[in-house]
Amino acid sequence: MTKVRAGHTPGPWEAHDDDGTGTLPCVLSDKVNAGGNFYVAQCNVFEDARLIASAPDLLYALQLARDVVLALSGRDKYREELDVMDAAIARAEGR
Repeated sequence: MTKVRAGHTPGPWEAHDDDGTGTLPCVLSDKVNAGGNFYVAQCNVFEDARLIASAPDLLYALQLARDVVLALSGRDKYREELDVMDAAIARAEGR
């Protein structure tokens, strides 16, 4: 199984309304620093905040799916699909 490289802020991440008015979406980690929750992102719309908050889970799920495809079928049968997965994982990891 692929190991997740945790160079990013550890999850879980959650979308929040930062000021309680419904107009200031943000993404917070459950890790806490001296000032309170750790901000991952400030967003303009909640749809962006929810998508960003799901990023660590999506990366892990894609890595698991890639490993399953390789284990069951090998690279030859699903070369194009694996190339797309590899490119997405590399982009998420900053490679």
